[in-house]
Amino acid sequence: MAVTLAVILGAVLLAACGSAPPPDADGEATVTRVSEALGGTDTGGYNRADTPREFAFPRDHGPHEGFRNEWWYLTGNLDDAEGGRYGFHITFFRVALAPAFSGDPAALQSQWAARHVWMGHTAVTDVRRGRHVSDERFAREAVGLAGATDPAGSVWLEDWRLSGLDAERWQIDFDSGPYLLALELTPLRDPVLQGDAGLSQKGREQGNASYYYSVPRIAVQGVVEDERGPREVTGQAWLDREWSTSALDENQVGWDWFALQLDDGTDIMYYQLRQHDGTPDPLSKGRWMPADGEDRLLRPDAVRLTPTRFARVATGNRYPVAWRLAIPAEDVELAEDVELVVEAVLDDQEMQSFIRYWEGAVDVRTPDGRKIGRGFVELTGYDEERSLTAGR
Repeated sequence: MAVTLAVILGAVLLAACGSAPPPDADGEATVTRVSEALGGTDTGGYNRADTPREFAFPRDHGPHEGFRNEWWYLTGNLDDAEGGRYGFHITFFRVALAPAFSGDPAALQSQWAARHVWMGHTAVTDVRRGRHVSDERFAREAVGLAGATDPAGSVWLEDWRLSGLDAERWQIDFDSGPYLLALELTPLRDPVLQGDAGLSQKGREQGNASYYYSVPRIAVQGVVEDERGPREVTGQAWLDREWSTSALDENQVGWDWFALQLDDGTDIMYYQLRQHDGTPDPLSKGRWMPADGEDRLLRPDAVRLTPTRFARVATGNRYPVAWRLAIPAEDVELAEDVELVVEAVLDDQEMQSFIRYWEGAVDVRTPDGRKIGRGFVELTGYDEERSLTAGR
C-alpha cells in the first residue's frame, strides 16, 4: 500500500510515541498522502485476503493478527432534544510492525515490546454551531496502551474504547476537541458481507484485497458533553470492519466512500476508487441493502456518481461536497430507478491528521429537495490530486 503504513507508523512511534506525528525538517507536522500510506509491496510473512472465507460473529469483531492492517470504523449522526445535531467518527487502526515473531522469546520480555502499533482518529461535527473538530493518537500495543481482545470484546487506544463487541449492546467512549461522547450502540441488522462474500478486491494483483463486512444500521443513545454541559442524544451509526495485507494499485490515487441510511430502512454502501486521471476504477463497488428483501451488489457500471459542488477547505485542498447518485432499476433489478442528492452538512470536515482526508456527515434528499436520509462520506487522495495538478 511507496512507504507502507506499518513503516510510517513505526517511524512515528519510535520518534515520538505521543499523540501527534513528528515534525518535518521545517518544524511542520508531517502529513502523508494516502497513496504513500497504502502503497508498497511489503507483504512477506503476512496472511493475504485472496479467497473467500467463512465469517463467524462475534469472533470476527475481534483482531486478525496474521494480517498487516486492520481497522474498526464507526460513524454516526446524533440529535439532542434542543435541535442540535452531531456527526461523529472514530476509527481504530492496527498495524503490524512485523509478521508473527519467530526470534528469541527473550526479546519480547520487555513490557514495552510490541508487534503492533495503533493509530486512532476521532471527529465531531457540531452542525448547529458550524464546527468540526478532530483528534489523533498513536500508541504501541504495550503496557496496555492500546489493543484488541481476542476473542472479541474490546478495542482501545488509551481511554478511547469500543467495548461489548461480544454482547447485544456495545459501548463507545471517546473525546474529540471539547466534545466527550459516551454512547450505547445496539445493532439493528446482522453483519453484511461486502464484495464477493466478504472478499473485497481493491487491486488487480491477487491478494490485493481485504476481508470486509459492515453493520450498517445501529441504534445509538447516550451523552455528548462539551463546554456547555452534557446533552442526551439519540441517532444511528454504521460500523465498517476490514483487515488485509494489500495495497493501492499504481494507477489509484484514492477513493470516495458513501454509507447512506435512508428513512425507509434501506442502507447503501458504495466506494469509488479513483485513478490518477480522475476516472473511476472498474474495481469500484458497493451494496444495496433494503430493509426487507435481498441485498444486491452495486457494480460501477450500475452506479452514476456525479459531483455537483466543490469546496476549498482551510488547508487549501478542494473536495466535492455534493453529489447526484443514480442507480438505474434494470441494472440492479430494483422496482424503480433511484436518484439521490447527497450533500455535506458542513463543507469543511477535513481530518487534521497524519494522513489528510475528508470525513463527514451528509444529508440525503430526493431531486426535488425532500429529505429522506442521512449518512457519512469519506474522501481520500484529493491533496495528492492538487499536487499533481500543480506540477503539470
